[in-house]
Amino acid sequence: MVLGFARERRLRVRGDFDRVFRRGQRLGGRLFTVIALPNGRPDHRLGIAASRKLGGAVVRNRARRLVRESFRRLEPAGGEGFDLVIVAGMDLAGCTQVEVDREFRERLRRLNRGGGARRSAAATAG
Repeated sequence: MVLGFARERRLRVRGDFDRVFRRGQRLGGRLFTVIALPNGRPDHRLGIAASRKLGGAVVRNRARRLVRESFRRLEPAGGEGFDLVIVAGMDLAGCTQVEVDREFRERLRRLNRGGGARRSAAATAG
């Protein structure tokens, strides 16, 4: 098992975030919203948006850590790669890792069923 979160697995440039926000498929949930866009790569990349409305720096950083850990542990192997932007909801920082894992697993399941992938692919073509 590979530990850590390599730089090439992160969305770091504003343009990448903007592209996913503009053309990606949204999968809403109680704790966060996943916005996914096929990236044409063999692996997934993750970006996290945690607004100041969520709380102070400590609260936002905890929310980011929870999401990164879920991504690291639950990321699906193989298949088409996606750029994922996670938009943290107000309840995220107060949750346990188990709750975040459960929600993340459900969002990935919906994404892999093709509900978001087909619409996102069509959006990138036009």
